[in-house]
Amino acid sequence: MILICASNTVDRVHGFLRSCMLNPHPGVYVSVTLDAGSRERVWTILEGWWNAEPQGTLLMMYKAKEKPMGLDFRSLGVPKRTVVERDGIYMLITKTKNTESP
Repeated sequence: MILICASNTVDRVHGFLRSCMLNPHPGVYVSVTLDAGSRERVWTILEGWWNAEPQGTLLMMYKAKEKPMGLDFRSLGVPKRTVVERDGIYMLITKTKNTESP
């Protein structure tokens, strides 16, 4: 299974992902039929486009038996949350705004 979340990216990213994956929610794309080679080709295209126009954020999650929880991640851009591995599981670190007064 492959899940890609796209936020604030150029329009062609969404059109391309809709052409090869199910789009159940705005910015969310999922496929259970793409093999590893197809996944790599999709990511290579997205990387090329993002490098040409670095706008927004892309996150891909996919099945990887050798990784914690059987998942692996790739991202482009600055995500709102950071995924870290601790003791064999993944945890999310949410970035927060500094609310202290000057």
